[in-house]
Amino acid sequence: MRFTTIACALVAAATAFAAPVRKNSATSVLNYALTLEHLESEFYKQGLAKFDESSFTDAGFDAKVRDRLVHIGEHESDHVSTLTSVIKSLKAKPVPVCEYNFPMDNITQFLAIAQALENTGVSAYLGAASGLSGDLLTAAAQITTVEARHASYLNELWGQLGAPYSFDTALSSEQIVTIATSFIKSCPYDLGVKPFNHLTATLPSEDSTKVTTAFTGKGANSNKTYCQFLYGNKNAVSPRSECTLPADAEGYVFVIVTDSKTPVTLTSQSNILAGPTLLFSGTHMH
Repeated sequence: MRFTTIACALVAAATAFAAPVRKNSATSVLNYALTLEHLESEFYKQGLAKFDESSFTDAGFDAKVRDRLVHIGEHESDHVSTLTSVIKSLKAKPVPVCEYNFPMDNITQFLAIAQALENTGVSAYLGAASGLSGDLLTAAAQITTVEARHASYLNELWGQLGAPYSFDTALSSEQIVTIATSFIKSCPYDLGVKPFNHLTATLPSEDSTKVTTAFTGKGANSNKTYCQFLYGNKNAVSPRSECTLPADAEGYVFVIVTDSKTPVTLTSQSNILAGPTLLFSGTHMH
């Protein structure tokens, strides 16, 4: 694949880290991004291989929906190819593809995971942006906006607002890896980031605002824990015994369980016991 504008910007930015003391930082950032892009790219490859055009039309969707997902999958594949080329150009080793477990027995599950991955992808790049500058920041932004377009389309497909908030949510690498590893069966390399405990969060019905949470490990059975909801640029906290969705949440909502009321941020997350996991508040497709 020939270098695109994104690739050139990535090369220029990564080369700026050429001093031995910081070279690993550049490749680490690029390989972190590649880990996420591998996940998304492989998801679309597997899903689209499993569900042909008739699978979509039989489920009540226009055939154009599958065409759109093919196009999105091509974007993710392009991101993988570009990041791989850039890492190799820096004489570094790109991380390989992991073995994944995507629970998609039907079209609804496939589209639900697609929506979750694309919205999470936006938050991943936003979180990483806090440690980037110059050409590397520009290159990351070029991918972030495309991920946001994907997320918007999939949100609308579910009958929700494409862009539900005025601002999007930035998540830390630890928070992102916590979500990503729920789809990773095994990896031939160390992800380099330790995830938090996996969290299950469910709503009994579309009309419910009470979230049920479950996880294993420290604090799982404690009465002194809290649900934190991250959505847009907001953070709402409630006792886990109540764990009520914020009234103004009208799209994606990241749920985290903590052992204190201290708001979780990119730089303050020592109180996290489990999560995040992702919920969507609003109308779902019928």
